[in-house]
Amino acid sequence: MVFKRRKLLLVGALPFLVACGAKTGQIDPTSYQITPADRVRVEIPDACRVAYENAVPKIAVVDFANNTTFDLAKVVQTQVAGTYERKEVHGGAVGIVGGPGGVGIGYVGGSAEKAKWQEQAQTVSREVNAKLGESVAEAVVSELANIGGMKIYTRRDLQKVLEEQKLQMSGLVDPNTAVQIGQLAGVRYIVTGAVNNINLKWVEVGESVKKGLSQHLGLVGTALAAAASTQEGWNLTIDVVLKVVDTETGEVVLSKTVSGREVLGKTPTFNIDSIIGGAKKAAQEALEDIRPELSKLFPLRGYIVQLRTAPDKSSRYALINIGSRNGVKEGQEFFVIDFQEIQDPISGRISCDQIKLPVTLIVSSQIQPDKAWTVVEGDKNQIMRVKLGQVVERKPLEGGSTLKKLF
Repeated sequence: MVFKRRKLLLVGALPFLVACGAKTGQIDPTSYQITPADRVRVEIPDACRVAYENAVPKIAVVDFANNTTFDLAKVVQTQVAGTYERKEVHGGAVGIVGGPGGVGIGYVGGSAEKAKWQEQAQTVSREVNAKLGESVAEAVVSELANIGGMKIYTRRDLQKVLEEQKLQMSGLVDPNTAVQIGQLAGVRYIVTGAVNNINLKWVEVGESVKKGLSQHLGLVGTALAAAASTQEGWNLTIDVVLKVVDTETGEVVLSKTVSGREVLGKTPTFNIDSIIGGAKKAAQEALEDIRPELSKLFPLRGYIVQLRTAPDKSSRYALINIGSRNGVKEGQEFFVIDFQEIQDPISGRISCDQIKLPVTLIVSSQIQPDKAWTVVEGDKNQIMRVKLGQVVERKPLEGGSTLKKLF
Protein backbone atom coordinates (compact mmCIF):
# COMPACT_ATOMS: atom_id res chain seq x y z
CA MET A 1 0.00 0.00 0.00
CA VAL A 2 1.32 3.44 -0.92
CA PHE A 3 0.65 6.51 1.18
CA LYS A 4 0.94 9.85 -0.62
CA ARG A 5 0.22 13.43 0.26
CA ARG A 6 -0.27 15.73 -2.70
CA LYS A 7 -2.22 18.68 -4.00
CA LEU A 8 -4.71 17.45 -6.60
CA LEU A 9 -5.15 19.34 -9.88
CA LEU A 10 -7.35 19.10 -12.98
CA VAL A 11 -7.19 20.41 -16.60
CA GLY A 12 -10.01 21.31 -18.92
CA ALA A 13 -13.66 21.89 -18.33
CA LEU A 14 -15.74 19.89 -15.93
CA PRO A 15 -18.45 18.01 -17.83
CA PHE A 16 -21.88 18.36 -16.32
CA LEU A 17 -23.15 14.87 -16.98
CA VAL A 18 -26.72 14.20 -15.99
CA ALA A 19 -28.08 10.68 -16.15
CA CYS A 20 -31.25 11.15 -18.12
CA GLY A 21 -32.90 7.75 -18.07
CA ALA A 22 -36.07 7.39 -20.04
CA LYS A 23 -39.10 7.98 -17.83
CA THR A 24 -42.62 7.21 -18.94
CA GLY A 25 -44.34 8.24 -15.72
CA GLN A 26 -47.74 6.98 -14.71
CA ILE A 27 -49.80 5.32 -17.44
CA ASP A 28 -53.26 3.77 -17.47
CA PRO A 29 -53.18 0.60 -19.59
CA THR A 30 -56.98 0.22 -19.37
CA SER A 31 -57.41 3.49 -21.28
CA TYR A 32 -56.59 1.51 -24.45
CA GLN A 33 -58.78 -1.33 -25.68
CA ILE A 34 -57.54 -4.78 -26.72
CA THR A 35 -57.89 -4.77 -30.51
CA PRO A 36 -57.80 -7.75 -32.90
CA ALA A 37 -54.15 -6.87 -33.66
CA ASP A 38 -53.38 -7.20 -29.94
CA ARG A 39 -54.54 -10.84 -29.96
CA VAL A 40 -52.11 -11.97 -32.68
CA ARG A 41 -49.60 -14.46 -31.27
CA VAL A 42 -46.09 -15.01 -32.49
CA GLU A 43 -45.34 -18.24 -34.35
CA ILE A 44 -42.24 -19.96 -33.04
CA PRO A 45 -40.20 -21.92 -35.64
CA ASP A 46 -39.07 -25.36 -34.49
CA ALA A 47 -35.41 -24.41 -34.89
CA CYS A 48 -35.91 -21.46 -32.52
CA ARG A 49 -37.69 -23.15 -29.64
CA VAL A 50 -34.51 -23.77 -27.68
CA ALA A 51 -33.37 -20.17 -28.11
CA TYR A 52 -36.87 -18.97 -27.26
CA GLU A 53 -36.93 -20.59 -23.82
CA ASN A 54 -35.88 -18.25 -21.04
CA ALA A 55 -33.15 -20.29 -19.33
CA VAL A 56 -32.14 -18.58 -16.08
CA PRO A 57 -28.37 -19.01 -15.67
CA LYS A 58 -27.06 -20.40 -12.38
CA ILE A 59 -24.13 -18.38 -11.06
CA ALA A 60 -21.93 -18.95 -8.01
CA VAL A 61 -19.98 -16.11 -6.43
CA VAL A 62 -16.96 -17.15 -4.36
CA ASP A 63 -14.48 -15.23 -2.24
CA PHE A 64 -12.01 -13.02 -4.07
CA ALA A 65 -8.27 -13.34 -3.54
CA ASN A 66 -6.80 -10.58 -1.39
CA ASN A 67 -3.52 -9.45 -2.96
CA THR A 68 -3.15 -6.41 -0.71
CA THR A 69 -1.22 -6.17 2.55
CA PHE A 70 -4.49 -6.13 4.50
CA ASP A 71 -5.28 -9.64 5.67
CA LEU A 72 -5.28 -11.74 8.82
CA ALA A 73 -1.97 -10.71 10.37
CA LYS A 74 -0.32 -8.82 13.18
CA VAL A 75 -0.53 -5.30 11.79
CA VAL A 76 1.76 -2.46 12.77
CA GLN A 77 -0.50 0.60 12.78
CA THR A 78 0.86 4.12 12.63
CA GLN A 79 -1.32 7.10 13.49
CA VAL A 80 -0.19 10.46 12.08
CA ALA A 81 -1.14 13.76 13.67
CA GLY A 82 -0.03 17.20 12.62
CA THR A 83 -0.77 20.55 11.10
CA TYR A 84 -0.39 21.88 7.60
CA GLU A 85 0.76 25.46 6.99
CA ARG A 86 0.46 26.94 3.51
CA LYS A 87 1.32 30.24 1.83
CA GLU A 88 0.51 31.12 -1.77
CA VAL A 89 1.25 33.86 -4.27
CA HIS A 90 -1.21 33.68 -7.17
CA GLY A 91 -1.31 34.70 -10.80
CA GLY A 92 -3.54 33.35 -13.53
CA ALA A 93 -7.11 32.14 -13.77
CA VAL A 94 -9.12 29.73 -11.72
CA GLY A 95 -10.40 26.65 -13.52
CA ILE A 96 -10.30 22.90 -13.83
CA VAL A 97 -6.75 21.69 -14.25
CA GLY A 98 -4.85 18.41 -14.36
CA GLY A 99 -1.77 16.99 -12.81
CA PRO A 100 -0.05 13.69 -12.23
CA GLY A 101 -1.73 11.08 -10.10
CA GLY A 102 -5.34 12.12 -9.86
CA VAL A 103 -8.32 14.32 -10.56
CA GLY A 104 -9.56 17.38 -8.71
CA ILE A 105 -10.14 21.13 -8.74
CA GLY A 106 -7.11 23.39 -8.95
CA TYR A 107 -5.61 26.75 -9.81
CA VAL A 108 -4.23 27.41 -13.30
CA GLY A 109 -1.38 29.87 -13.68
CA GLY A 110 1.72 30.88 -11.77
CA SER A 111 1.84 30.18 -8.04
CA ALA A 112 4.49 29.95 -5.38
CA GLU A 113 3.74 27.71 -2.50
CA LYS A 114 5.46 26.91 0.73
CA ALA A 115 4.23 24.06 2.86
CA LYS A 116 5.22 22.63 6.16
CA TRP A 117 3.99 19.40 7.62
CA GLN A 118 4.62 18.55 11.24
CA GLU A 119 4.06 14.97 12.21
CA GLN A 120 3.81 12.88 15.31
CA ALA A 121 3.60 9.12 14.98
CA GLN A 122 2.25 6.49 17.34
CA THR A 123 2.68 2.78 16.55
CA VAL A 124 0.32 0.02 17.72
CA SER A 125 0.53 -3.72 17.03
CA ARG A 126 -2.64 -5.88 17.03
CA GLU A 127 -4.47 -8.68 15.19
CA VAL A 128 -6.64 -7.53 12.26
CA ASN A 129 -8.66 -9.55 9.72
CA ALA A 130 -9.59 -7.34 6.78
CA LYS A 131 -11.74 -10.00 5.03
CA LEU A 132 -11.60 -7.91 1.87
CA GLY A 133 -12.05 -10.96 -0.35
CA GLU A 134 -15.28 -11.93 1.40
CA SER A 135 -16.56 -8.35 1.38
CA VAL A 136 -15.99 -7.93 -2.35
CA ALA A 137 -17.73 -11.25 -3.02
CA GLU A 138 -20.74 -10.01 -1.02
CA ALA A 139 -20.75 -6.78 -3.04
CA VAL A 140 -20.73 -8.83 -6.27
CA VAL A 141 -23.72 -10.85 -5.05
CA SER A 142 -25.58 -7.60 -4.32
CA GLU A 143 -24.70 -6.19 -7.77
CA LEU A 144 -25.86 -9.36 -9.57
CA ALA A 145 -29.10 -9.40 -7.56
CA ASN A 146 -29.79 -5.81 -8.60
CA ILE A 147 -29.18 -6.71 -12.25
CA GLY A 148 -31.61 -9.64 -12.00
CA GLY A 149 -32.34 -12.44 -14.42
CA MET A 150 -30.15 -15.12 -12.81
CA LYS A 151 -30.09 -17.59 -9.92
CA ILE A 152 -27.23 -16.74 -7.58
CA TYR A 153 -25.40 -19.14 -5.28
CA THR A 154 -23.21 -17.76 -2.49
CA ARG A 155 -20.26 -19.13 -0.59
CA ARG A 156 -22.58 -20.70 1.98
CA ASP A 157 -24.55 -22.44 -0.74
CA LEU A 158 -21.39 -24.11 -2.02
CA GLN A 159 -20.00 -24.95 1.41
CA LYS A 160 -21.74 -28.33 1.60
CA VAL A 161 -20.38 -29.36 -1.80
CA LEU A 162 -16.90 -28.24 -0.77
CA GLU A 163 -17.04 -30.19 2.48
CA GLU A 164 -18.24 -33.35 0.75
CA GLN A 165 -15.42 -33.14 -1.77
CA LYS A 166 -12.89 -31.99 0.85
CA LEU A 167 -11.99 -28.95 -1.20
CA GLN A 168 -11.01 -25.52 0.13
CA MET A 169 -12.92 -22.37 -0.79
CA SER A 170 -9.64 -20.55 -1.46
CA GLY A 171 -8.98 -22.91 -4.35
CA LEU A 172 -11.85 -21.45 -6.32
CA VAL A 173 -9.74 -18.52 -7.46
CA ASP A 174 -8.06 -21.09 -9.72
CA PRO A 175 -10.22 -21.39 -12.89
CA ASN A 176 -9.55 -25.14 -13.10
CA THR A 177 -10.87 -25.71 -9.59
CA ALA A 178 -13.76 -23.33 -10.25
CA VAL A 179 -14.86 -25.46 -13.21
CA GLN A 180 -14.75 -28.61 -11.10
CA ILE A 181 -16.77 -27.12 -8.22
CA GLY A 182 -19.24 -25.51 -10.60
CA GLN A 183 -19.96 -28.83 -12.28
CA LEU A 184 -20.39 -30.56 -8.92
CA ALA A 185 -22.79 -27.88 -7.67
CA GLY A 186 -24.73 -27.66 -10.95
CA VAL A 187 -23.89 -24.01 -11.66
CA ARG A 188 -23.00 -22.74 -15.12
CA TYR A 189 -20.78 -19.80 -14.15
CA ILE A 190 -18.34 -19.05 -11.35
CA VAL A 191 -17.61 -15.41 -10.49
CA THR A 192 -14.30 -14.79 -8.76
CA GLY A 193 -11.33 -12.42 -8.93
CA ALA A 194 -8.91 -10.48 -6.77
CA VAL A 195 -8.53 -7.29 -4.76
CA ASN A 196 -5.38 -5.38 -5.69
CA ASN A 197 -3.45 -2.17 -5.12
CA ILE A 198 -4.83 -0.10 -2.28
CA ASN A 199 -3.55 3.46 -2.58
CA LEU A 200 -3.99 6.34 -0.13
CA LYS A 201 -3.26 9.98 -0.97
CA TRP A 202 -3.95 13.40 0.51
CA VAL A 203 -6.14 15.75 -1.56
CA GLU A 204 -6.11 19.43 -0.65
CA VAL A 205 -7.94 22.36 -2.24
CA GLY A 206 -6.95 25.84 -1.08
CA GLU A 207 -9.45 28.42 0.11
CA SER A 208 -8.24 30.78 -2.60
CA VAL A 209 -9.16 28.19 -5.24
CA LYS A 210 -12.68 27.84 -3.87
CA LYS A 211 -13.07 31.59 -3.68
CA GLY A 212 -11.79 31.97 -7.24
CA LEU A 213 -14.21 29.34 -8.55
CA SER A 214 -17.13 31.22 -7.03
CA GLN A 215 -15.96 34.59 -8.34
CA HIS A 216 -15.20 33.48 -11.90
CA LEU A 217 -17.95 30.91 -12.47
CA GLY A 218 -20.80 32.27 -10.36
CA LEU A 219 -23.34 29.75 -9.12
CA VAL A 220 -21.67 26.94 -11.04
CA GLY A 221 -18.34 27.81 -9.44
CA THR A 222 -19.93 27.90 -6.00
CA ALA A 223 -21.32 24.42 -6.60
CA LEU A 224 -17.92 23.20 -7.78
CA ALA A 225 -16.22 24.71 -4.75
CA ALA A 226 -18.70 23.00 -2.43
CA ALA A 227 -18.21 19.69 -4.23
CA ALA A 228 -14.43 20.04 -4.09
CA SER A 229 -14.60 20.59 -0.34
CA THR A 230 -16.20 17.18 0.13
CA GLN A 231 -13.18 15.55 -1.55
CA GLU A 232 -10.51 17.09 0.65
CA GLY A 233 -8.47 14.86 2.92
CA TRP A 234 -7.39 11.25 2.55
CA ASN A 235 -8.65 9.61 -0.67
CA LEU A 236 -8.42 5.82 -0.90
CA THR A 237 -8.48 3.99 -4.23
CA ILE A 238 -8.60 0.26 -4.87
CA ASP A 239 -8.33 -1.99 -7.92
CA VAL A 240 -10.60 -5.03 -8.30
CA VAL A 241 -10.23 -7.77 -10.91
CA LEU A 242 -13.43 -9.70 -11.70
CA LYS A 243 -13.53 -12.91 -13.72
CA VAL A 244 -16.48 -15.01 -14.90
CA VAL A 245 -15.65 -18.65 -15.69
CA ASP A 246 -17.89 -20.91 -17.80
CA THR A 247 -17.89 -24.25 -15.97
CA GLU A 248 -18.88 -26.17 -19.12
CA THR A 249 -15.89 -25.05 -21.15
CA GLY A 250 -13.46 -23.66 -18.56
CA GLU A 251 -13.31 -20.44 -20.59
CA VAL A 252 -12.95 -17.09 -18.85
CA VAL A 253 -15.86 -15.31 -20.57
CA LEU A 254 -15.31 -11.99 -18.79
CA SER A 255 -12.25 -10.44 -17.17
CA LYS A 256 -12.08 -6.79 -16.21
CA THR A 257 -10.11 -4.59 -13.83
CA VAL A 258 -11.92 -1.61 -12.32
CA SER A 259 -11.08 1.02 -9.72
CA GLY A 260 -13.11 2.65 -6.97
CA ARG A 261 -12.52 5.59 -4.64
CA GLU A 262 -13.62 6.54 -1.13
CA VAL A 263 -12.91 9.76 0.81
CA LEU A 264 -11.83 9.00 4.38
CA GLY A 265 -11.94 12.65 5.46
CA LYS A 266 -9.57 15.39 6.56
CA THR A 267 -8.82 14.14 10.03
CA PRO A 268 -5.04 13.97 10.50
CA THR A 269 -5.38 10.72 12.45
CA PHE A 270 -6.96 7.48 11.28
CA ASN A 271 -6.57 3.78 12.02
CA ILE A 272 -6.38 0.56 10.08
CA ASP A 273 -10.10 -0.07 10.53
CA SER A 274 -11.06 3.15 8.72
CA ILE A 275 -8.76 2.18 5.84
CA ILE A 276 -10.33 -1.28 5.59
CA GLY A 277 -13.84 0.20 5.74
CA GLY A 278 -12.94 2.70 3.03
CA ALA A 279 -11.47 -0.05 0.88
CA LYS A 280 -14.70 -2.04 1.05
CA LYS A 281 -16.80 0.98 0.02
CA ALA A 282 -14.37 1.82 -2.79
CA ALA A 283 -14.61 -1.77 -4.03
CA GLN A 284 -18.41 -1.52 -4.16
CA GLU A 285 -18.13 1.64 -6.27
CA ALA A 286 -15.64 -0.09 -8.57
CA LEU A 287 -18.08 -2.92 -9.28
CA GLU A 288 -20.58 -0.46 -10.76
CA ASP A 289 -18.28 -0.15 -13.77
CA ILE A 290 -18.75 -3.87 -14.56
CA ARG A 291 -22.55 -3.56 -14.60
CA PRO A 292 -22.84 -3.04 -18.40
CA GLU A 293 -20.73 -6.13 -19.16
CA LEU A 294 -22.55 -8.31 -16.62
CA SER A 295 -26.00 -7.24 -17.82
CA LYS A 296 -24.93 -7.98 -21.40
CA LEU A 297 -23.43 -11.36 -20.51
CA PHE A 298 -26.50 -12.33 -18.48
CA PRO A 299 -29.37 -10.50 -20.24
CA LEU A 300 -32.73 -10.37 -18.50
CA ARG A 301 -35.36 -11.93 -20.77
CA GLY A 302 -39.11 -12.39 -20.70
CA TYR A 303 -41.99 -12.21 -23.17
CA ILE A 304 -45.10 -10.18 -23.93
CA VAL A 305 -48.31 -11.42 -22.33
CA GLN A 306 -50.73 -8.63 -23.27
CA LEU A 307 -50.96 -5.72 -25.72
CA ARG A 308 -53.24 -2.67 -25.87
CA THR A 309 -53.41 -0.17 -28.73
CA ALA A 310 -54.65 3.40 -29.03
CA PRO A 311 -57.69 3.90 -31.32
CA ASP A 312 -55.58 5.66 -33.96
CA LYS A 313 -52.79 3.02 -33.62
CA SER A 314 -50.28 5.76 -32.83
CA SER A 315 -49.16 4.17 -29.56
CA ARG A 316 -49.25 0.82 -27.76
CA TYR A 317 -48.74 -0.62 -24.29
CA ALA A 318 -47.15 -4.04 -23.71
CA LEU A 319 -47.29 -6.14 -20.53
CA ILE A 320 -44.20 -8.30 -19.97
CA ASN A 321 -44.00 -11.33 -17.65
CA ILE A 322 -41.06 -10.07 -15.54
CA GLY A 323 -41.18 -7.44 -12.80
CA SER A 324 -39.50 -6.00 -9.72
CA ARG A 325 -38.59 -9.46 -8.43
CA ASN A 326 -36.39 -9.82 -11.53
CA GLY A 327 -34.74 -6.42 -11.18
CA VAL A 328 -37.05 -4.52 -13.54
CA LYS A 329 -37.18 -0.78 -12.77
CA GLU A 330 -38.99 2.21 -14.21
CA GLY A 331 -37.25 3.73 -17.22
CA GLN A 332 -35.36 0.58 -18.23
CA GLU A 333 -35.46 -0.25 -21.93
CA PHE A 334 -36.09 -3.60 -23.64
CA PHE A 335 -35.49 -4.97 -27.11
CA VAL A 336 -38.27 -6.91 -28.82
CA ILE A 337 -36.93 -10.04 -30.54
CA ASP A 338 -38.50 -11.90 -33.43
CA PHE A 339 -37.34 -15.29 -34.69
CA GLN A 340 -37.12 -16.90 -38.11
CA GLU A 341 -35.68 -20.11 -39.50
CA ILE A 342 -32.76 -19.77 -41.88
CA GLN A 343 -31.66 -22.56 -44.23
CA ASP A 344 -28.09 -22.51 -45.48
CA PRO A 345 -28.26 -22.69 -49.32
CA ILE A 346 -25.08 -24.79 -49.50
CA SER A 347 -25.23 -27.18 -46.55
CA GLY A 348 -28.98 -27.19 -46.13
CA ARG A 349 -28.51 -26.73 -42.37
CA ILE A 350 -31.41 -25.00 -40.62
CA SER A 351 -30.64 -22.47 -37.89
CA CYS A 352 -32.47 -19.83 -35.91
CA ASP A 353 -32.07 -16.14 -36.68
CA GLN A 354 -32.88 -13.65 -33.91
CA ILE A 355 -34.03 -10.21 -35.12
CA LYS A 356 -34.32 -7.13 -32.91
CA LEU A 357 -37.29 -5.13 -34.11
CA PRO A 358 -36.80 -1.35 -34.59
CA VAL A 359 -38.88 -0.57 -31.50
CA THR A 360 -38.12 -0.07 -27.80
CA LEU A 361 -40.17 -1.03 -24.74
CA ILE A 362 -39.76 1.51 -21.92
CA VAL A 363 -40.84 0.35 -18.47
CA SER A 364 -43.54 2.53 -16.89
CA SER A 365 -44.27 3.03 -13.21
CA GLN A 366 -46.80 0.19 -13.41
CA ILE A 367 -44.49 -2.53 -12.03
CA GLN A 368 -45.52 -5.61 -10.07
CA PRO A 369 -43.28 -8.37 -8.64
CA ASP A 370 -43.85 -10.67 -11.62
CA LYS A 371 -44.90 -8.33 -14.44
CA ALA A 372 -44.56 -4.78 -15.73
CA TRP A 373 -46.34 -2.48 -18.20
CA THR A 374 -44.20 -0.87 -20.86
CA VAL A 375 -44.70 1.77 -23.52
CA VAL A 376 -43.90 0.63 -27.07
CA GLU A 377 -41.90 3.37 -28.77
CA GLY A 378 -41.03 3.54 -32.46
CA ASP A 379 -42.44 4.31 -35.87
CA LYS A 380 -46.24 3.98 -36.11
CA ASN A 381 -45.96 1.07 -38.54
CA GLN A 382 -43.18 -0.68 -36.61
CA ILE A 383 -44.96 -0.74 -33.25
CA MET A 384 -47.76 -2.76 -34.88
CA ARG A 385 -45.23 -5.56 -35.58
CA VAL A 386 -45.11 -6.33 -31.86
CA LYS A 387 -47.05 -9.53 -31.01
CA LEU A 388 -48.05 -11.61 -28.03
CA GLY A 389 -45.38 -14.06 -26.96
CA GLN A 390 -42.45 -12.21 -28.51
CA VAL A 391 -39.29 -12.32 -26.43
CA VAL A 392 -38.12 -9.12 -24.77
CA GLU A 393 -34.53 -8.57 -23.65
CA ARG A 394 -33.35 -5.77 -21.42
CA LYS A 395 -30.75 -3.47 -22.93
CA PRO A 396 -27.35 -3.44 -21.15
CA LEU A 397 -27.43 -1.32 -18.01
CA GLU A 398 -25.28 1.75 -17.45
CA GLY A 399 -22.24 1.77 -15.19
CA GLY A 400 -21.24 4.18 -12.43
CA SER A 401 -21.92 7.88 -12.82
CA THR A 402 -19.00 10.06 -13.94
CA LEU A 403 -20.04 12.80 -11.53
CA LYS A 404 -20.21 10.31 -8.68
CA LYS A 405 -16.67 9.20 -9.35
CA LEU A 406 -15.40 12.77 -9.74
CA PHE A 407 -17.09 14.09 -6.62
